[in-house]
Amino acid sequence: MSKKSILSLTLCLGVFLIITACLAVGAPANQATNPATQAAATVLAAQSTAAAAITAAPEEAVPTATANPTDAPIPPTDPAPTDAPPTAQPTDTPPLPTASPVVRIAYVKDGNVYLWTEGTGLVGLTSSGDAWEVRISPDAAMIAYTRQHPADNYRQELWVVNTSGATNARVLVSADELAALRPEGIPGMGIAQFAWRPGTHEVAYSTNPLFEGPGFVPNHDLRLVNADSLAKSVLFEPEQGGFFYYSPNGKQIALSNPQSISLVNADGSNPRRDVLTFPLVGTFSEYQYHPGPVWAADSGSLRVAIPPAETMNDPLPPTGLWRIPTDGTPAVLLGNIQAMPFAWPDNAFAPDLQHVLYAMMVGERTANINELRLANPDSSGALVYDSGESLNFNGWAPDSQHFMYTIYAGPRMGVYLGSIGQPAAIMASEPSSLRNITWVDNQRFAYFGQNGSSWELRISHPGGTNHAFIDTITGDYVHMDVLRP
Repeated sequence: MSKKSILSLTLCLGVFLIITACLAVGAPANQATNPATQAAATVLAAQSTAAAAITAAPEEAVPTATANPTDAPIPPTDPAPTDAPPTAQPTDTPPLPTASPVVRIAYVKDGNVYLWTEGTGLVGLTSSGDAWEVRISPDAAMIAYTRQHPADNYRQELWVVNTSGATNARVLVSADELAALRPEGIPGMGIAQFAWRPGTHEVAYSTNPLFEGPGFVPNHDLRLVNADSLAKSVLFEPEQGGFFYYSPNGKQIALSNPQSISLVNADGSNPRRDVLTFPLVGTFSEYQYHPGPVWAADSGSLRVAIPPAETMNDPLPPTGLWRIPTDGTPAVLLGNIQAMPFAWPDNAFAPDLQHVLYAMMVGERTANINELRLANPDSSGALVYDSGESLNFNGWAPDSQHFMYTIYAGPRMGVYLGSIGQPAAIMASEPSSLRNITWVDNQRFAYFGQNGSSWELRISHPGGTNHAFIDTITGDYVHMDVLRP
């Protein structure tokens, strides 16, 4: 996705919040999660400085990074579209070796790809200065990343770099290949979504047209490229796929569209179309909401929360909680919750699917008071865990016991760590300058904390100690990907 597309989506969400705030009897102003970046990472806000964000502890320095100049800049000239290169059919590959059980964090600094490995430190892997997003391979041997030409918003590429030995940065999908896919009259074509297929070195990606003005319209295609052999294939042409979510075993894919969810085998066979259909969810923008399903650990089923079509009605219609079998039989409605509008409840289900958490408006809308409610997966047994002004749920920890939420205003403003059956602990008092909080295991999380005009990447313990310093990033854009042990 280009910088222009992300700025457009941010503008759209800003419009949502303005509409909400301007309705004197409307919904509370809240920090809505950007649905276009939902798979990338959990985004929170917190704290005025990184040092004050969490109870202070001695810093742990890491080695100074060094860049390896192996990749040249994207050529600035935009060539005329050419015929797409021939594609090769993917072949089955043996399972990848398991990565050693340590935390790894890939991130972008000064437009270059860096990797921090617990117990080893960090290393710079590229030097082109135009990296944008990163994804670590399942075995930690490679990092796939997108590149955005700094002077041309219409030129993007997908690359990969090795994490050890000869880095061998190499192009997976060139700007010329993307240009060959663009319809007549469209200035450019970009990468909308990309991810590693679990257990393989295959990178799946989809595309989107890049416009001169605001707008994000995904092509709903799905393509594959093997990072070892560079063999390429097309699973779905435009409007045949959707936002894609691989099952944990890598054998199936859920395809999310604005009005349906479908299933298919990872090789494109056994399509189960429209296993769940629903009305278009109102976003009050050109962006169409795509629900984010959650796979069961055994890859045997999915759960998904579907917001109502009329997101501004009063009273608010319910959000449905659904179970989707993988055998193609119809989805089953488990229950309903009154989730807050525009705080998309994609993260409501715990990873073990045994609980749901969601923010719910209570009282007069102008008071902006929300309750954080914990319930069974069928919405029964709901309990009020906490309440606060403009409260919003941020996400579950991998252990399905801990979670984080933010209170954005009022006397209890801050970022909180909650736990089932235990009271919450405040983690930071200013919910404005922590970004990309991402759990690295059941006890710790990584985050970018603002420190003046820069951001510090740190890894912390929920108890407020051992918040080890990793690196400093200048500029306003920060991005990371975490590979958990």
